[in-house]
Amino acid sequence: MEEETDWSQISGTDQRSYIKIETLRGKNPNEIHNDVCEVCGDNVVDRSTVSRCAFRFQEGRVSIQDDPRSGRSVSATDDTSVVIVSTLLEEDRRKSCEEIAHETNISTASVFRIVTQTLQKRKVAAKWVPHQLNEEQKAARKTVADELLRR
Repeated sequence: MEEETDWSQISGTDQRSYIKIETLRGKNPNEIHNDVCEVCGDNVVDRSTVSRCAFRFQEGRVSIQDDPRSGRSVSATDDTSVVIVSTLLEEDRRKSCEEIAHETNISTASVFRIVTQTLQKRKVAAKWVPHQLNEEQKAARKTVADELLRR
């Protein structure tokens, strides 16, 4: 019995290899893109990417690997940074992202991303609180709110 191959797992590097070979064989970018579409379906690089790669290979490019890119690495939101930010918030939930960024030397945007996306917290009454409260937390908040209303 024949085993089916999952062609959706063909990476961009695999596709660049094919683009390089077919460019060296003399095919134009449209033909190459159509061939790649046949095999990869929805997981295909754009026609403009095929054209750009083909042009670079015609100009003498050898490598099929991505070129290194400038800019800040994604390491600012690694596990260590998440633990540091989480610890600082546990100590004082009133801290702003700017204060945490200043203390940790992590960018404000990265701190905000860690707090909102990774830790799932949002700012409520100048405190960072869990985005999804459990029943006990909801009851405690309701009690505090009722007391404040009575005052």
